[in-house]
Amino acid sequence: MFSIKSLLSVVALIFAIALAPMPAMASPLDDARSAGYIGERPDGYVGLVDPNAPASVKALVDQVNAQRRAKYESLASEQGVPVEQVGAITAEKLISEKLQPGWYYMDASGNWLQR
Repeated sequence: MFSIKSLLSVVALIFAIALAPMPAMASPLDDARSAGYIGERPDGYVGLVDPNAPASVKALVDQVNAQRRAKYESLASEQGVPVEQVGAITAEKLISEKLQPGWYYMDASGNWLQR
């Protein structure tokens, strides 16, 4: 079981990660979001909104999700909380604080919605 203190530590770390300043130039991830190819899932990973997205976008999704998975596993291990909890908290922050108008996110029912 994990403590409230460790949960608060995870939330603080995720808040810092999710709200880190974005670079002035758009990233490939932001470009794919703006094109409507991908969106944020409630589990903290990105998903394909458009199954006909180019292969480069599909590869980007795999790359980003692998990087996120590694970070979530590291944070979960450090704080003694489930990795799924780290992903869900991150998703909540990304969706509520970083998503731009027009970008997609998945609701709890698995539907893609636009911000």
